[in-house]
Amino acid sequence: MERKRRGINLFDIVIIVVICVVGFAGYKYFNREKVMETKTIRYTFEFVDNYEGFSELINVGDEITDNVKNYYMGKVVEVKAEPYKKLVQDKTTGTYKETVVPGRERELITVEANVTESGSDLKVNGYYTVKVGLEVAAKGNGYAGRGYILNIER
Repeated sequence: MERKRRGINLFDIVIIVVICVVGFAGYKYFNREKVMETKTIRYTFEFVDNYEGFSELINVGDEITDNVKNYYMGKVVEVKAEPYKKLVQDKTTGTYKETVVPGRERELITVEANVTESGSDLKVNGYYTVKVGLEVAAKGNGYAGRGYILNIER
């Protein structure tokens, strides 16, 4: 008895084409880019416990980046220096008081950036998250500092 050899017929070709089309359509559907609206915001963060005169290094127009992951954070629009205050315990009364530390200052830096809003997050360039209270480790041209995001203006 001879066995018949089977080849690819028209029905097999149709099935392969249908599977390829469904696979391509699924890939396009699940890997499409989401179009998000960008907004311009201003947010203020602080650099704490720096030497006097540190604020003179920071200029309006400087581009600030994250010092840890090197993400772009925005462009400086305002810099303000004020005396650095620290909580110190008064030994006689046992209470805590806010006292000025001589020779030290705190910088308030206002930055403008374009952000996308996804859920409760604001992200600069899709990467750097801006939320009030988040710790900041930032750098500019010739300076770096640490602090916290204090407020956001939408």
